[in-house]
Amino acid sequence: MEELSVAQIKRKRAMYLALSTLSLLFLGLIYAFSMFAAPMSQYFELEKEAVGLTFNIMMITFCIGAVVGSQIEKAMGLRTSLLVAAVMFLVGFAGTGLFAYGNVAMLYLFYGVVAGLGVGIGYNSVIANTNMWFPDKVGFSSGVLMMGFGVSALVLGNIALSLVPAAGLSPVLAVLGVLTFVVVCALAFALSRPPADIVARMCPGSAVAANVVADPAERDAPLKTPTFYVYWVWATIVIAIGLATIGNCASDAQLVGFDAAFATLLVGIVSTFNGFGRVLVGTIYDKTNVKVTMLVDGIVGVCATVCIIGAFSMGVSALYVVGAICCGFCYGGVPVVASAMSRQRFGSKSYPLNLSLANFAIVWGSVLNVIVQTVVGGEARLTIFVVLFVLSILALLDVVPFSKMWNADMRALDLRRREETVESDR
Repeated sequence: MEELSVAQIKRKRAMYLALSTLSLLFLGLIYAFSMFAAPMSQYFELEKEAVGLTFNIMMITFCIGAVVGSQIEKAMGLRTSLLVAAVMFLVGFAGTGLFAYGNVAMLYLFYGVVAGLGVGIGYNSVIANTNMWFPDKVGFSSGVLMMGFGVSALVLGNIALSLVPAAGLSPVLAVLGVLTFVVVCALAFALSRPPADIVARMCPGSAVAANVVADPAERDAPLKTPTFYVYWVWATIVIAIGLATIGNCASDAQLVGFDAAFATLLVGIVSTFNGFGRVLVGTIYDKTNVKVTMLVDGIVGVCATVCIIGAFSMGVSALYVVGAICCGFCYGGVPVVASAMSRQRFGSKSYPLNLSLANFAIVWGSVLNVIVQTVVGGEARLTIFVVLFVLSILALLDVVPFSKMWNADMRALDLRRREETVESDR
C-alpha cells in the first residue's frame, strides 16, 4: 500500500468510492420508511400512529450505532465493523417481515433498533474510511457518498414498493435484507485504509502534509472543543426542519391541495434533491470553506420554511413544492458538512469516532422536532413551520459565532503545526 503512486491511488479510490456509494444506496433503504409505513400499517395490521414512532427510534439508534461502529472498528478492524453492520441489517429487515405482524413492539425492535444500529455502524465505517482516501476532495467524496444514501428511497424504495402488492411485504423486506447483506459484505472484503502518507501524496505543500507524522489536530477532541458545540446548534436546527418536512411530505402535500399520486411523487422528488444536493454542497465545501457552506445551507433552510408557510397560509400549493425541495437540499447538506468538517478539523486518526459525534446532531434534531410538534400540536402544520422559521433564523445567526471560532481554531492549529514542524526538523 505504501508504494502506490498518485495515479494508482486515484484509480483505487475511484473504485472504492463507487463500491461505497453502492453500499450506502442499499443501507439507505432504512430511510425509505416513509414509503414502507403505509404498507406496514396495512399488511401488519398496526395503527398508523404507532408505526410512525419507528422512524424516531431508528434515527436515535442510527446515531448510537455510528458511535458503536467506531469502537468496533477501533478494536477489531474495518472489515469486522462492516460485517456486523451487514448481519444486523439482514436480521433487522428479515425479522421485521417475520415477527412484526400484529406486534408493533417487534417492529420497533427489528426495524427501529436492530436495523437502525446496523445502518449506523455501516454508514459510519463506509463514510469515514472512504473519505480518508480523498484528503484533497473530502467535500466531493462526502457528497457522492451521501448522494447514494439520500437517493436510496427514490431508487430502491420505489422498486421495492412496486413489488409489495404481488409478493407481499414480508418477502420484500427479507429480500432487501439479503441483498444489502451481500453488497455490504462484498465491500467489507474490498475496502481498505489508505497509505499513512495519503495527505502528503495528494495534498503536497499543505500545512497538514508538512507534519503528517503527528498532526496536532488529531489530539483535539470534539467534545472538548467549544466550536464543535456551536456547530451542533446549527446542525440540530437544520435537521429538525428537514425531519419535520420529509417525515410528513406526502400528507402535507395533500393538505395544500395536491392529490395522493402527486404527493407520493413529491416524496421521490425531494429525495432526489436530497441526494444530488449533497454532491453540490460537497463541491461548495471544496471550492470555499465550511463557513460559506453552512451559510448557504442555512439560507436555503430559511427559504424552505418561508415557502412552506406561504403554501399553508395563502393556499399556493406550488410554494410547498419549492419549500419541500429546499428542505431536502438543506437537510442533505448537514451530513456532508459533518463529514468534511470532522476530517478537516480533527484529522484522520480518530475520524470514525469524530464523525459519529458530529452526526449525533441527528438525535438532537429528532428531539427538537418532537418537542416542537408536541408543544404546538402535530396537526397545526402552519404554526409548526412558523416556529421552525424562527429557529432557521437562529441557525443562520449561529454561523457568525461559529465562523469566528473556526477561524481562531484554524489559526491556532496552523501555528501548532508550524511549531511542531520546526521542532521535528531540528
